[in-house]
Order: sequence, then C-alpha cells, then structure tokens
Amino acid sequence: MGILKTAVSTGLWGIGWGIGSGMVGVGAGVTFLWGTMSVVPLTKDDQAFKSKVWARYNPKKNPAFKDDVIKTIPLSKIRPELRNDEAALTLEFCRGVWGRWGFLGQSILQKRNDKPPGTDDNLWRTSELAVSKFNKGLRFSNHFEVVENTGSEIVVRCGGSPLEPGLRKSDGLIFLSARIDPDQQHAVFHFKTALFSSSAPKVEGAPHSIPPNIVFLHELYVRMLTQSAMRNVKV
Repeated sequence: MGILKTAVSTGLWGIGWGIGSGMVGVGAGVTFLWGTMSVVPLTKDDQAFKSKVWARYNPKKNPAFKDDVIKTIPLSKIRPELRNDEAALTLEFCRGVWGRWGFLGQSILQKRNDKPPGTDDNLWRTSELAVSKFNKGLRFSNHFEVVENTGSEIVVRCGGSPLEPGLRKSDGLIFLSARIDPDQQHAVFHFKTALFSSSAPKVEGAPHSIPPNIVFLHELYVRMLTQSAMRNVKV
C-alpha cells in the first residue's frame, strides 16, 4: 500500500504518513517545535467535517483521528505581497509544507522506494512542489493528491496511493489554510489532519484506531512540516 511498503523498507512509519528516524530533531529541536505552535484536537463540529470533500472520502462516517496545528505570525513578519491576500498566503503556505526541508526526506524515500508504473506524471521533487499551483488533481510522491482547492483552503488526500481512488483501509485528508486578521494584525495558519479507514465496516461508537505512539510521531511530523513552511511566507 505505497507508504506502508516504504515504511517497512526504509524505517519510515506512520498511519498514512512517513516519518524518518533522522528527520525529526531531539532535545532543543523538539522543545522548539512544541513551544512555537499549538496542536489541538478537532471536533465533529469543525467546518472541515461538514464539507462535501469529507463526505466523499469518508462516506461511512468512520471514526477518525483529527487534529489541527495552529501557527500565528504577526503580519509585520509576513511578506508584504501576501498580507492582504488569503488565497496567495494559503498557496505559499502549502508550497512551504511540501516544497521545503520538512518534506524533503519523505519525498526522496518515496521516489526511491515507491514509484510504480502509472506515476510518471506525479511530482517527485520538492523543487517542483515549491512552485506548483496545487490545482485539484495534482498527485505527488505516489501518496498525496489534491482533491480540493478553493483558494482559501487546499485539501490533500493521503493514506495510500492515488492509484487507489476508492475506499481505503488507510485513508486521510489534510486541510491547509491561512487566515488574515487585520484587527489583530496577524495571520493564522492551520494544518488540519484527519486519519481514518474509509473502507472499514461502520461500527457505532468505535474510537479511531491510531495507536498512541503513532499519534506522537504524527504530531512531531506535522509540527515540523508547519515550521518548515514558515520560511515560505515570512519576510
């Protein structure tokens, strides 16, 4: 299943993600990641889970692990041309998530270990992702596909290969956005993740199946991706 096969062969592991043993710093680096942004759980009342894209990819409403990385930056530290344009700021944030050092390790390992026939039109390099418009239908690293781009929010499907368009044992959606608050004079970046099994039988009241150690690694990785993206939007 794409990323899981890569996980076994390269030391990456994650539910719908890949986390390299050397990609995440320890000590001061982890402390920095924890101190500069917050990660909060998401409830079913969040707008992401009332969207058509959520209903399309989780039609059984199966339980999901859901969280939101929130990063706030003063507008004075944002590139001037992005301070009044949420769509442009969201795009640059998305480019920063996938086109900079945070995603570099996974992109290299995916290309080396998980490039089956039918993926030649995928983007494989962070240098390509750094200038992409992330239009709906874009596929990259045989693990991610842009399934919605409204301008103010870009939604990426993960959890398996885009070659598997139907329901999956391991599935996920990532919602990336940037909000400008002129009154507070800051920009707020959101990296929302929902990990679930879209193909599993519906079981009322069942919790999500993501184990605690994977939750911890996931949180490290999404914090790192978010921090990496900041260099794309800051002065």
